[in-house]
Amino acid sequence: MGPLKHIIWLLGLTVFAIWQMPNIPNWPLALQKLLPWLPYLIAGLGIFVSVFLNRLQPILILASLVLFNAGMQYFVPQADVSLSAITLYPVLALLLPLNLLFWLLFPERGVQDKLYVLFQLVLLAAQAYFVYWVMVNLPLEYWRWIASPSGYDSVRLPFVAMLTMVAVWFLMMFRNALLSHAKVLDQTVVFVLILMAFGLNAFYQYGALAWTSAFAAVMILLSLIFDAHHIAYTDQLTGLKGRRALLESFLGLGRKYSIAMMDIDHFKSFNDTYGHDVGDLVLRTVAQELDMIATGQVYRYGGEEFTVVFKGKTPEQVMPALETVRKAIESRVLNVPLNGQEVETHVTVSFGLAARDAQHKKPHEVMKYADDALYQAKEAGRNRIVIAGEPLKATKPKTKSNTRTNTKSKTARPGQKRQTAGRKRKA
Repeated sequence: MGPLKHIIWLLGLTVFAIWQMPNIPNWPLALQKLLPWLPYLIAGLGIFVSVFLNRLQPILILASLVLFNAGMQYFVPQADVSLSAITLYPVLALLLPLNLLFWLLFPERGVQDKLYVLFQLVLLAAQAYFVYWVMVNLPLEYWRWIASPSGYDSVRLPFVAMLTMVAVWFLMMFRNALLSHAKVLDQTVVFVLILMAFGLNAFYQYGALAWTSAFAAVMILLSLIFDAHHIAYTDQLTGLKGRRALLESFLGLGRKYSIAMMDIDHFKSFNDTYGHDVGDLVLRTVAQELDMIATGQVYRYGGEEFTVVFKGKTPEQVMPALETVRKAIESRVLNVPLNGQEVETHVTVSFGLAARDAQHKKPHEVMKYADDALYQAKEAGRNRIVIAGEPLKATKPKTKSNTRTNTKSKTARPGQKRQTAGRKRKA
């Protein structure tokens, strides 16, 4: 699920929660009595899942929501002079957006680092003392500034709190734009802040804050699930879907499909020559080129091997796309370090392509058929595409090496041996 799809469901939940908020007084009495407890129940479930997934950030965010709700629910409506709506409400409204941003900026280290967890909990607890100290010691003129109204009839939030929420919201959006791989939680907190702003603005309507807080907790819980799914099904190095996602995709392929197996030529000797860091760069580069195939879904099968699944396509229909990718990878220049100087090098790839037929009806059989065709491509000289069951075509002259540098000497690239179906495939 891409970033846009996450934004769609987050936006949908946000709009629904805000739309239903004015209707809370019309709910059955039993639901109205249950509503104040919902944020605590859902947040508790979210904290349990976070511990199970070794995620500290959502725990701290949910804890902030719970403590914020408790403070507003049990202290703000009271008439006590030191803890009244005039003082505590603007302070908590000011602290909430800062907390949401604060916990996102701290690096995620999980719940196993006990000292780090203790440090974060101390920071959380210190805020309670800070609120108490501020309410006891802050001069009256500062209170007037913090609690000053926004000046708009429809906005009941204090001006300072409203300005802080807007500033934090823009900072979150800017941060997410800079992240190369923003987690779902990063996107979710942006919408959590919007929900909490609406809930705070309608705080004196019964159940409004509890309702928006419950939806905020639901969003965080769902973000945990989506993030866990992404980690389980996505290859971290290339950003492509992994083998688990490939195997699950076989469940709905239907009767007409093609599968291509691709291998980077001479990858083992390339790693030995240039190092594993450059090897990782090559894997990411090849993955980027493969991901440009619009008609198929690309997966990293393992090591230097990739799989492309073409649902509803024949080999003849997908050959042009594969040939375009093969040529693009072959012509791409890589500048890499070697012996203290920068050299130019290239990589090539080989494809084996197969389609479902009467002898190969199951996806894993078709994939094995494509793997055999890949072996033939290696035997025929690499840097080519071989369609299973068809005579070999001279799509590319046989090359001794897939790497070329701008130095005078060339390093020989011995083939990598790999056992495949009782035969040894060249790398």
